[in-house]
Amino acid sequence: MNNRAWKACTRAAVALAVSAMTLAAGGTAASAAPAGAVGAPNSAAIDVSHGPFNLILPNSRIGHSTAADEVTAFHGFSTFQSLTIQSQGFDLEGRIQGRLRSYNYKALWQVYNLPSSSGWKVWVVSFKKDTSQSVLKQTYLSEQLIDVNIDIKFRVSAANLRGVSTLRIGFETLRLNFNGTTKDFTVVNGASGGAKDQNNNEVPVDFEPV
Repeated sequence: MNNRAWKACTRAAVALAVSAMTLAAGGTAASAAPAGAVGAPNSAAIDVSHGPFNLILPNSRIGHSTAADEVTAFHGFSTFQSLTIQSQGFDLEGRIQGRLRSYNYKALWQVYNLPSSSGWKVWVVSFKKDTSQSVLKQTYLSEQLIDVNIDIKFRVSAANLRGVSTLRIGFETLRLNFNGTTKDFTVVNGASGGAKDQNNNEVPVDFEPV
């Protein structure tokens, strides 16, 4: 019994309750709470902070500027939750719940017949090979903002938290530009999720849909 209790104490569970806010720049800090704490309902809006976006150039245009009639793509890390790590030696577990306002990344995946579970880098490979962009353009123009219900558990092992003081949990966002308009498609799947420390270094994290 004592051994089982000791094992339970070696893990730190963090329950993340998302505040009911509209989307705005600037992440929200999450505080530690006992395991099993109740998260916010899915009607709460997730406050997302976008980082810098990097240009993705098609293979045919490497070294050249993109044409005005082409879809220009960028990618950047979007923070869903920012955590302050106050204790070392514990696994970190949490849950992100809420409603995300975004364009539907799954529509972009369907352009290249990719499973919705594929990572954003897989989509980029197909995008770089797409010389006509005809289907991509049609999809882009027809896409409207939607509300996506998010309910995801994450876990970061203690070994990967050594020297980490702050941790940002989030997902890649593809930013597409066409005909003078910009649309952000946040890729909320396990293969496109991740974490970054205070120095912007990647920290391994495991995601599991609830």
